[in-house]
Amino acid sequence: MVKILDCTLRDGGHINNWDFSKECILKTITAAEKNEIDYVEVGYKMPECVASSPVKLVIMVDAKNIQPVDKKADFVRVACYPEQIKTAIRAVEDFKTQGFGVFLHLMTADRFTDWDILKNWQNKDILESLYFADSFGSFMPNDVERIFNKIKDCGFKKISFHGHNNLQLAFANTIKAIEAGAYSVDGSVFGMGRGGGNLPIELLLKYLNKDNSEYISLIKNYYLDIYKKNQWGYNFDSLISGLNNFHPSKVKAIV
Repeated sequence: MVKILDCTLRDGGHINNWDFSKECILKTITAAEKNEIDYVEVGYKMPECVASSPVKLVIMVDAKNIQPVDKKADFVRVACYPEQIKTAIRAVEDFKTQGFGVFLHLMTADRFTDWDILKNWQNKDILESLYFADSFGSFMPNDVERIFNKIKDCGFKKISFHGHNNLQLAFANTIKAIEAGAYSVDGSVFGMGRGGGNLPIELLLKYLNKDNSEYISLIKNYYLDIYKKNQWGYNFDSLISGLNNFHPSKVKAIV
């Protein structure tokens, strides 16, 4: 069965500047525990209110700005654009030696060209998985399959997918990744995330015939209020971003 990573507190945090209440953070992690989610990405740093959890806690680090990670984290996900791949590989190797589990996360994976670096990398097996991201929500399912197979051809056995919903295809693309044999896939509560948002994790659970009741309660009790203050999802900017495969921040400069 494919594993699930809840990225609400990290990717969703771009929407509200990570202004989650202590109670919301803890309830989000508890919902993940009760609904048998495998990983929760808590942000770019560990929230002070989080001590430990049966769920594996993940911190994201950007290759352009490598920072020390709180030892309370179980995993580090190092995110990089194509031109940062060598830095990212060094970083995951370093974090692994520090005792963390590690993910390598390829942003704008459709623009990656230097596949020989990954193919010839001798330490592939240190990764929990290699993620590829539809960073601007522009992928079609055939793009997911093509990139998945490209990574597989480089010798990676555990491949994961992170989708965005600019074109309302995060669900379809994630299903395609699962069908291709994805090790893990990402979702967020109520689809909270930049641009068109992310795959709603409560829908992913339904698709996988898993209990989503704790997430439905979480939305009702916490995330509906967050949504009213910081709306996300399908809108004109996310549409233009997805159609043109660029960051949502660039939309206003050209439209």
